[in-house]
Amino acid sequence: MSWAILWLVFSGVYQFGYSFYVYDRLMIAVANAAQLGSRIGYDTANPGAFTATLQNMVLYADETAPAQNAAPIVAGLTAGVIGVNVSTDTQGIPRDVTVTIVSYTIDGLFGRITLNNKPRATTLYFGQVTCSTC
Repeated sequence: MSWAILWLVFSGVYQFGYSFYVYDRLMIAVANAAQLGSRIGYDTANPGAFTATLQNMVLYADETAPAQNAAPIVAGLTAGVIGVNVSTDTQGIPRDVTVTIVSYTIDGLFGRITLNNKPRATTLYFGQVTCSTC
């Protein structure tokens, strides 16, 4: 009886610790991507390249897309769940950059924890803008 209780306690502590570990890794990745997004160049004609760079930063902790078999920083993370929102003024010049994990599920021993729109980081944009559409 005491072994069962002890096993449940240790399992619960493990699940809490693992969930905290995954959330912390995601928060650091999102914050680093937002910080990078505030400084790199933005081309108004090609915002997809800007988004892809920030998604790569969250996924692989690198600006460029890695080799085919590269593993993301946490299991199950894909570019489809990483949201990059650039708020622009009326001329299309960026004001701030928000990077968020739209939806991610942490699998645990006793269940799943779903993160919706978190973690999230927003920074002001200070980079150079190429305004080819102005």
